[in-house]
Amino acid sequence: MNNQDAIISRRMIIEGVVGIVMLVLAFFAIAASDVSANATHAFWTALVVLFAVVAFVVDRLYPDHRLGDPRRSICIGLHWLSVFIAIQLVYFFVSAGRMANADMGLSNGLILALGTFIGGVYGNWRLIVAGVALGLATAGVAFVEQYLWILSGIALLAILALLFGSRLIRRVRNR
Repeated sequence: MNNQDAIISRRMIIEGVVGIVMLVLAFFAIAASDVSANATHAFWTALVVLFAVVAFVVDRLYPDHRLGDPRRSICIGLHWLSVFIAIQLVYFFVSAGRMANADMGLSNGLILALGTFIGGVYGNWRLIVAGVALGLATAGVAFVEQYLWILSGIALLAILALLFGSRLIRRVRNR
């Protein structure tokens, strides 16, 4: 293994760990909102900020996506600002009595999933995988009462997709 392969392997490990942490935190937020919706407001807010930071960092790590272009940075910032505002609107709707407390976690999970997926479409493909996993997890929580096993399975599939995708891209680039 040469130095370039070691760097790629370390990067793959870091990406996998970051992906796992993002998914676990989002799964926790969805589950916690199911128990106590109003107590999770700060957590959802911090989660959107974390996902935005990860999107900026992931965009910066790859040579074909540089933040040197201020328009790209503004687009990423506006994208995550809109996700943030949408989640804040869910809390506003609940406090105004226009939406049930029980629906808050599902709505926020869906907003975060869609925001992550679209961020991946215009940015890095790894966010697409995380967005799909979050969307599936939100759907699983909506339809299954004992959803811990579904969340675990979805997280495992997302991790495998990230690892497989990274290896596939590495092989294509080495040709």
